[in-house]
Amino acid sequence: MTKIYLGKMRPNVGTLADSESLYLTKHTWDCNWYWGFGYIGNSRCHFQFSSFLETPKLASEIFKSTNITDADWWIIRDLFVQAYALKKAAEVYRYGGHQTNHAGITDIIKDTDIGVRLNADIKKILDVLWGFIEKATEDK
Repeated sequence: MTKIYLGKMRPNVGTLADSESLYLTKHTWDCNWYWGFGYIGNSRCHFQFSSFLETPKLASEIFKSTNITDADWWIIRDLFVQAYALKKAAEVYRYGGHQTNHAGITDIIKDTDIGVRLNADIKKILDVLWGFIEKATEDK
């Protein structure tokens, strides 16, 4: 399965129509150096799960029809927080700074081995997360 149905948005949330179904796309290994994940959407819209992390409302308050419980959303949120944090750290260890390129200054902790290890940890988290969401969305 490459997409999981999360539910339909409640009325007046964002710009989506009440009847639009939203899906989470499975994580992928992209450009041979990072994990792409957290993509939610349908044929008309796309956004990141991280937008749920930046708002005070839980996703359970935003979706009107879903099999995912409030307790499930807290676990999903926690796993996404971990994955996003490690993704940023892996990027720093792979490239060092992003604003400038000053050898020995902005890349002092650059270490591709740590970046590889962090990406392996991200994969573990994303695999567990995907399995958890698959189970949480099953008909109960």
